[in-house]
Amino acid sequence: MNTALETVIKIVTFRSCLLVLTSSLAAIGATQAVAAPPPAYPAMAPVAQYMMDKTAEIALARSAAPKPISDDATILVLGKVGYETAVKGSNGFTCLVGRSWMNDFDAADFWDPRDLTPNCWNDAAVKSQLGEFLQRTQWVLAGVSKDEMAARTKAAWASHEYTMPAQGTVAYMMSKQQCIHAPAPCNWYPHVMFFEATADAQKWGDNIKGVPVYSGASDTDPVTTFMVVVPRWSDGTPSPYGANPIAHKH
Repeated sequence: MNTALETVIKIVTFRSCLLVLTSSLAAIGATQAVAAPPPAYPAMAPVAQYMMDKTAEIALARSAAPKPISDDATILVLGKVGYETAVKGSNGFTCLVGRSWMNDFDAADFWDPRDLTPNCWNDAAVKSQLGEFLQRTQWVLAGVSKDEMAARTKAAWASHEYTMPAQGTVAYMMSKQQCIHAPAPCNWYPHVMFFEATADAQKWGDNIKGVPVYSGASDTDPVTTFMVVVPRWSDGTPSPYGANPIAHKH
């Protein structure tokens, strides 16, 4: 697997979101290494830069999955101290717009407010995986340093406060408006993610040229994410992959 693909895998690994990129998505398949530019945001930006209009954030969160899922999902939006429930759903799914700190702590764009990653998590994912990101968001908004957050995360795994993925854990990232790595264009491909404990992860025929399945293990958590590229965005329009899969080498 080439270095450029590894960077894509890290950022779409939702456990450290979801979904950690140190070079341009355009470098996928490149035969020569390109030096990554310095981070545009080496430190946390003013909190206001991470906030969105509530109505716009609800719409963006819903765009993570097709309407039959997102229309009846619970919707979370970012508030002053963490994520808040804006819409109470009925189907067990929870959708939210992830921010840059979903990435691993060493990600170049860990503080980039332009990163916006709509996700819709099923009930198993909400119960076993979402809590870590929600807690990290509270730490960020409380001003906890990145080093301290990393230490707290390590301690939470050691004490079993954080848990391995439940069976059937799934998240949708199919929004045409997603920005996985700023600056634009940064919407990669629509995909569905599945999570397994890294120690138990099975080979899916992933990370092979011509196969639309990728995987990556988090640098922070003992979890592997499998990403299955799908041919259409959540609104039903074809993605670049779906329109001409042969032309896209990953």
